[in-house]
Amino acid sequence: MKASSRGAAFLVVAALAGPAAAQDVRIGLIDMYGGGFAAQADAIRTGFQIAVDEANAAGGVKGQKFALSTADMGISVEKAITEARRMILDDKMKFVTVGSHSGAAVALADLLRGQNALGLGAFATTKRFTGEEGHDRIGRGNLSTVEIGRIMADHIKAMPQVKRIATIAPDFEFGKHFVDDFMTAIKAARPDIQVVRQEWPKFGAADFTPQATALQAVRTDMIVSALFSGDLINFLKAAKDFDLFGDKKTKFFTSGADLVKMTAIRDSVPEGSLVTVWYPFYAINNPENTRFIAEVRKRTSTYPVGSTLVGYVSGKMLTLAIRRAKDPGDPKTVAAAFNNLEFSSPVGPVKVRACDHMALYNFYVGSVKKDAKFPDGIGVADVKAYHTSKYARPCEEIARVRKR
Repeated sequence: MKASSRGAAFLVVAALAGPAAAQDVRIGLIDMYGGGFAAQADAIRTGFQIAVDEANAAGGVKGQKFALSTADMGISVEKAITEARRMILDDKMKFVTVGSHSGAAVALADLLRGQNALGLGAFATTKRFTGEEGHDRIGRGNLSTVEIGRIMADHIKAMPQVKRIATIAPDFEFGKHFVDDFMTAIKAARPDIQVVRQEWPKFGAADFTPQATALQAVRTDMIVSALFSGDLINFLKAAKDFDLFGDKKTKFFTSGADLVKMTAIRDSVPEGSLVTVWYPFYAINNPENTRFIAEVRKRTSTYPVGSTLVGYVSGKMLTLAIRRAKDPGDPKTVAAAFNNLEFSSPVGPVKVRACDHMALYNFYVGSVKKDAKFPDGIGVADVKAYHTSKYARPCEEIARVRKR
């Protein structure tokens, strides 16, 4: 009798819980939550969750609430796709996002060709995701290696003292495309520049001694870096140990310095180094930025970084498209709602163009400055905004490469 009562009670709870859970519009977020890239992944999740909460506060979608579910892929593309399959096939999710990993984003795009689901690349910057491997049911909340390379080359163009360059980039999807796209852009902007060395450390390497010593052995005016998060931290430690920038003759220009707190590189990055950043929040003056900083601080007891901003833009982009779709439960109509979607953000207006569902907004370049006025005593000075719409691959090119 008692067992029967417990069973009946269980059925009542299940009956109550089932429909409530079914009312959620579930969004999957897959990222590298362990190891040296955990801080970046956590920041993306924070920004994404803020966007989800804002959408729920605005009424959700047709009476339903959004719910964010996360999964850890380590740094394995295979694990990322296993988690994506679980989300789509077992958990019946129709919206899946890859946070950081470019190879995982491309694999997700391929997987979705045979699934009734929509995919988003939050931070992943490989151009193939929305270019060569792209299709109608994916979108990008970030710029790609093409735009990063063109912006960095444009900045170097006005530096006639730079004649000899070396590159260092992680040996995987993102790093390879970063160097290819930067090389194409710098040859167009400054054909006189010579690239004298290229270094390809393993993604997630702990020891960058071989790369630091190899770069020290060649005469360069600038080292252009695609390292980020844990890789950037470890490289700069090795560079300091071997006094790579000690004579100040070699300039350092790295992409994505604000993907983790810059305090992590404060003691090793040379002052005056050039950096690209997604979110120099202390240099932006608008109400949206002020509100976002306060919200992040309330949730995390600290300030946002570039990954937080990209996560927020990605979450905003996806939830707005779902809310505005003719049928919020149909990935195809949600994808169509990406077309020319516009919204405000902490870095100004964002527009999602129709041809590849890429979010276009400001990206920044500046120089490292160590000063007490910055958070943790380090920040970016002489900040210059580059709007990605001026550097993006033309839609005609996107259409052409997708047909190959």
